[in-house]
Amino acid sequence: MARRIRVTIWNEFIHERTEAKVAAIYPHGIHAAIAVGIGTNGFEIRIATFDQPDHGLSQETLQNTDVLIWWGHLAHEQVSDEVVERIYNRVLSGMGLIVLHSGHRSKIFKKLMGTTCDLKWRSDAERERLWVVDPSHPITEGLGEFFELPIEEMYGEFFDIPAPEELIFISWFQGGEVFRSGCTYSRGLGKIFYFRPGDQEYPTYYNKNVLRVIANGVRWAASPHGPEPVYGNTAPLEPIIHAGAAAGWQNKALRSGGITKLYVGQTPEGQDVYQYVLTNKNGMQAAIMTYGGIMTSLTVPDRNGKLEDVLLGYPSMEDYWRTGNKNYFGALIGRYANRIAGGQFTLDGVTYRLSVNDGPNTLHGGRRGFDKRVWHAKEVWSNGAVGLSLRYLSKDGEEGFPGNVDATVVYTLTDGNDLRIDYAATTDKKTVVNLTQHNYYNLSGAGKGNILGHIVRIHSDRFTPVTQGLIPTGQVQSVGGTSLDFREPTPVGARIRSDDPQMRLAGGYDFNYVINHDAQSGGFAASVHDPVSGRLMEVYTTQPAIQFYTGNRLGGSDTGKEGIAYEPYAGLTLETQHYPDSPNQPQFPSTVLVPGQLYRHATVYKFRGVHS
Repeated sequence: MARRIRVTIWNEFIHERTEAKVAAIYPHGIHAAIAVGIGTNGFEIRIATFDQPDHGLSQETLQNTDVLIWWGHLAHEQVSDEVVERIYNRVLSGMGLIVLHSGHRSKIFKKLMGTTCDLKWRSDAERERLWVVDPSHPITEGLGEFFELPIEEMYGEFFDIPAPEELIFISWFQGGEVFRSGCTYSRGLGKIFYFRPGDQEYPTYYNKNVLRVIANGVRWAASPHGPEPVYGNTAPLEPIIHAGAAAGWQNKALRSGGITKLYVGQTPEGQDVYQYVLTNKNGMQAAIMTYGGIMTSLTVPDRNGKLEDVLLGYPSMEDYWRTGNKNYFGALIGRYANRIAGGQFTLDGVTYRLSVNDGPNTLHGGRRGFDKRVWHAKEVWSNGAVGLSLRYLSKDGEEGFPGNVDATVVYTLTDGNDLRIDYAATTDKKTVVNLTQHNYYNLSGAGKGNILGHIVRIHSDRFTPVTQGLIPTGQVQSVGGTSLDFREPTPVGARIRSDDPQMRLAGGYDFNYVINHDAQSGGFAASVHDPVSGRLMEVYTTQPAIQFYTGNRLGGSDTGKEGIAYEPYAGLTLETQHYPDSPNQPQFPSTVLVPGQLYRHATVYKFRGVHS
């Protein structure tokens, strides 16, 4: 059974004891109202107040706190520097922090942000409407487009905290001034959420939406951040110009320059799914869903600049979950790409039995791998590129794998027509990890015939031969003298129907190639050239191997985009990864990940048009 999230709620508890009006609203204190309001979520809650020894925040208390909720107002400068230092160190080492009301003026918030953290405010008791900027964020789960507080003290920009890494809510004064009412930051290993509603004279902390936000924030802040400190963005906030109705912000949030966000439906479990379309200055586009990290399309120019989608896939989000996407079109694969023999492996004497979905074996993470999960998305902007960061926390025991694995995959589309994919993962328990992307490419255009005329080069002298079920024998064999030799550019169809015993087992190409990672190659792994369109794709990676698959098991029963049935060899994949079945093959490079280590790999797909 998973350990409950340990929450400490800190409140000055001054107004409630000194002001009759506040005491009438919160007879047991604001902290008690919050505790009762979020108590139905199964958290383990303790209370701390300013008047207790160490302000209720002893070293022992903080060590046993996963998330600290801080409500501050009057006593900011009276809080002990020693306690501030304790909180600071705990945040850097992984404790989450939720800062409420005017907690931006507290010593701890200013120390973490590195600024004076002041802002404009007025107590006109206006009705406040908080607009949801990112409906896909975990903190906004269960909310609509906005929610209202009947009366509230109002705050406004500008103030000098750093630009938020994620913006959750936004609100306006009646006069038009703007305030970003929910911001998230990373400091060290900790996650911080600043949420402003909460004047002590209003029943804010009985509002079901405010309590929902706080509870969602606790779950978000308690999830592990990773082993490497991230100290955040210290640039000043950019101004927001309020023009027209508040709904105009929603439109701006959905479409912003080179990134378009679209709502595409719900999973059968009721989870909202969004698609992000990345567009570079050349018009090249990559579309990625939060469901399964599935890349639904990749629009690439040919030798004459004509743009065309080169990825096989289904026409709608519903088609991916209705069919089970058994061919893994465009899928983000994990926890373990490729096959694990017998659906089990042993670590430190413990045998882990996995869900099986490929005969007796586990393929691509099991029956419900990463490709069938909804990921949390965040837009990424940089000079000359746009990107999308996807994050998913895979729970201990999911599909039989040990450890809570926090995985992040970042897709970046550059103005140089490069598609870069960065993979990262951490764990709290020894486990195995092997991530990849399962795009099917047809450089002539998705659904336009087969790929037998595509010319492939693979920078590899060796491959891992397989037995029945495409499980590696454990050997590593030379490609020399076999139909698997692509050291020189060779048409896919040249030897695909050969009598090579390995080819007969696979029904075409479905093999793991060991990449020659020599100093001269710069990570080059493979290339594909389509003589018809002139499109050339080069693959560079830090991974030790690449799986070359030619869609042998596509049987014409899958109706893809534009109603086209995909026949065998309609597309090819080049999946950068570790070797198949490595957990059961100790002579293969290890895929074991232990707490404190960072799994990190990168793959770049470079596209250009070639004139013959």
